[in-house]
Amino acid sequence: MTLRSTIQDLRARADVANDEHQVKVRTGQFADLSARLGPPLAELPALYIGLAEVEKLDVEMPPGRDQDASQVVDSLRALASDLPTVGVEQSLDLAKARVRSAEKYVGELRGLVIGAWQAHVSQPPPAINSDLVDALAEGGVDVEEIRDALETARGRLLAIGSRLIPDQGAVERFRDAREAIHRCGQQLGEVVDADVAEGIVGAQELSGMPLAWFTSERMEKLAALGIIDRFQVRLR
Repeated sequence: MTLRSTIQDLRARADVANDEHQVKVRTGQFADLSARLGPPLAELPALYIGLAEVEKLDVEMPPGRDQDASQVVDSLRALASDLPTVGVEQSLDLAKARVRSAEKYVGELRGLVIGAWQAHVSQPPPAINSDLVDALAEGGVDVEEIRDALETARGRLLAIGSRLIPDQGAVERFRDAREAIHRCGQQLGEVVDADVAEGIVGAQELSGMPLAWFTSERMEKLAALGIIDRFQVRLR
């Protein structure tokens, strides 16, 4: 073997080794970009739905966000499809920039949706006197239907509000649950008025209610509820 042929053979081997190295580098780059494409592609559909839900609320939202989200999804899907066809020598700078932009957009959209939704669901539920419901039940008044409806509505409210990002129909279900609690309060008010309710709850405390509270009008209301025989006079 001549010196020239030996040098040519060494150069050929070096070129092959370099090509293999470039292929390995490009394979690693593809794997990295593919791994980074996965989370945004998986998260954006849910964020898109969440954005549509929070847009129903009385909050100020940046215009065009829903269209932007749709475009980002299409762009990422196109990029995921195009990556395998990119040549070894072709630059991936544009692809990397698109992935970084998508990651930033998804992060901003996530923060926007979560912030708006959590601010909405953190509002206090309609006020209702749970102690009164329990006191009426213990006093013999039939309020089981109200109590069951109240517990169901509160459970739904808690389940809906525990989600960081609302799913489809969450805003309507949240409003329905709050309205159900409000109706329970109205029904409770139809069973007993606030004045008598105070006496019923107070009578079950250790201190009880003063005898002067039991006026003839209030006694009539207690009798109408069918619980007057449950009250006792205790001398001190």
